[in-house]
Amino acid sequence: MSSYGWPIKDVTKRIYDNLYPVQMTDSQIGWPLLAFINALGEMFQDGADLVQDGPNGEIGWSAALDIDRIPDAGLDWLGQFIGSRFYVGVDAATKRQQIRDHLSWQRGTPESIFAAVRLFLTGTKTVQMQERNPDAYAFQVIIWTSEAPADTTLLKAYVDKYAKPAGLNWTLILNPGSPPATTYVAIYNRGDTYGYLYNNFQTYGDIR
Repeated sequence: MSSYGWPIKDVTKRIYDNLYPVQMTDSQIGWPLLAFINALGEMFQDGADLVQDGPNGEIGWSAALDIDRIPDAGLDWLGQFIGSRFYVGVDAATKRQQIRDHLSWQRGTPESIFAAVRLFLTGTKTVQMQERNPDAYAFQVIIWTSEAPADTTLLKAYVDKYAKPAGLNWTLILNPGSPPATTYVAIYNRGDTYGYLYNNFQTYGDIR
């Protein structure tokens, strides 16, 4: 059975194991043969991962179209099948979720705008929208400075290119401080009914 001087991947292991007769002294002289085979094996490993059957019997090549198994490097390629294009710097986990959510199919909807803005926010990633403001062909998006990037230029460009409905103007409003502790989303998730709100709060300010 072969021994290895450092962790190696599948392709390198298979090639190296087939050279057992000539690797007898490899460990004694600093693993030069393993280093040479590993340099070759690494070049073919990505292709081998796609071609081979998966660990649970998945058919070879199926990983290329499996959102859970495709390598991170293939996500941009996979996204093109549903029209997804990703902003430079978006991490692999976010790309996978955007593909799952078919975010590109929602272009022009409030949901696509919220998702696009949140890519650049931190913390609670709170976003509010005022539609038809100041007129029927415009809307406003509201975020807070504590969660916003120092420079919102890229945020605006991304919304324009990937999320905003054609023909509408929009304005990004940057509120000072942090978003309110209670939002409509929080109220919804809490399960409050209109009856409960009516009986316990007099104004929208009280709800906050």
